[in-house]
Amino acid sequence: MSMGLQRQTRREVERVQSRAIVAKLAEDGRALLTNTALEHVGALTALEQHLITVAPLGEARYREIVDSYTLGAAAAIRRWG
Repeated sequence: MSMGLQRQTRREVERVQSRAIVAKLAEDGRALLTNTALEHVGALTALEQHLITVAPLGEARYREIVDSYTLGAAAAIRRWG
């Protein structure tokens, strides 16, 4: 293989590897964001449930707040990837 062809091949391999690394990092980031959102939604839902038993008159407000967070988190995950 000529030196020019070797250089061209090496550059193409490096481009492919770079794209793969960036894709993996993006996927890892989306997974981390999703995991964090799930943890937060779970904690907020548990708090919502607790508050409904403690102060039931706020039930509609608690649900609205937790639902709003959940929708925002889902939108952020969709935008990520």
